[in-house]
Amino acid sequence: MSLIGKPVCDVFGNVFRYGAVQSETMKGKWKYVTVAWVNDEAYTERMKELKGLRGGEDHTRYEYRVDQVKFIDLEKQINDLRGLRGFIKG
Repeated sequence: MSLIGKPVCDVFGNVFRYGAVQSETMKGKWKYVTVAWVNDEAYTERMKELKGLRGGEDHTRYEYRVDQVKFIDLEKQINDLRGLRGFIKG
């Protein structure tokens, strides 16, 4: 079953990252995916900072083992967040 186009999320620090799988490859018994992240400035800025602090070494993750990202039901997640809005005053 292809994972390309499937929505995923990840947590970096205290920031939720959302994206879609762009490619997949098998390495041994594990499937790895690349992800196109949306509105990912917090992560990309932090990776730039780390690169500067660590002598130019790039720590950006370009590939994720399938158990390192969470596959989500996008419509359910959106509906859950809309429902949460009803509990928040302000």
